Amino acid sequence: MATIVILEHLMQRGLKLPYMVYPLARRWRAAGHRVLVHYGAQNPPPGDIAILNLDLTAIPAEYVRMLSRYPQVINGAVLDISKCMFSQDLVGRDSDWRGPVIVKTDANYGGRVDQLLRSRARKVGARSDIPSGPVLETYPIFGSIPQVPDEVWITPGLVVEKFLPERDEAGYYLRIWTFFGDRERSSRYRAAVPVIKSGNVIGRESAPVPEEIRAWRDTLRFDFGKFDYVRCDGRYVLLDANRTPTAPSGLIRKWRMRASFDLLAEGLEGVARSPVRLKRRAPA
Repeated sequence: MATIVILEHLMQRGLKLPYMVYPLARRWRAAGHRVLVHYGAQNPPPGDIAILNLDLTAIPAEYVRMLSRYPQVINGAVLDISKCMFSQDLVGRDSDWRGPVIVKTDANYGGRVDQLLRSRARKVGARSDIPSGPVLETYPIFGSIPQVPDEVWITPGLVVEKFLPERDEAGYYLRIWTFFGDRERSSRYRAAVPVIKSGNVIGRESAPVPEEIRAWRDTLRFDFGKFDYVRCDGRYVLLDANRTPTAPSGLIRKWRMRASFDLLAEGLEGVARSPVRLKRRAPA
């Protein structure tokens, strides 16, 4: 049996977000493993496997140094999940793209968790290792590049991307692939609006994961995470890569989600046996 250490930022203590790693940890404990959660970069406990569950876009240097204490770190190579690390559809003011565009934060999840943790650090007088940045509650869509407000172009931390929806006469679609090692689940969700969230989903179906998206997993060197993507104009487009996926707490009680967590938890064994991932060239 292994000792598994879940590593989190000091300011994540008491945050109470429903990280997916928590229901997985309950299953590992039931299987006989010892699972610990450690907050902060100081005095991490010894362990056989660490899981990088810092809910930040970029991992601060002192936390990166801490990873060397462990013989294996799940997602230990995933140190920056900024949009600019993988998006192939970012545009500038002078780009020749003539279609609609969408404004996002370069930071993960609209910059919300990064700035929440930064705010918590400032309130308690702790040194903040989290850069300041914009926060977006939703991603605004514009019909063309000239319609994007000047403020967007001059605000550090905002990016503009081609808006490439997957849609048909029934609505808009978002594909979500969640994986842990060699275990995975993949679905396509339908909504009546272009920006799809759990609260506006009106349909779901299983969906195979295309090789183009699997290639991105190798490139970004993920062991565990969630990828959001769409199919548009004959190609698959990666929209988001998240190393700290969450699951709405209400869904955890549903049989389908319980079965899904049972499946993903089994991926620990395969990750523990796997060699270090080799970084590959980004998909064309």
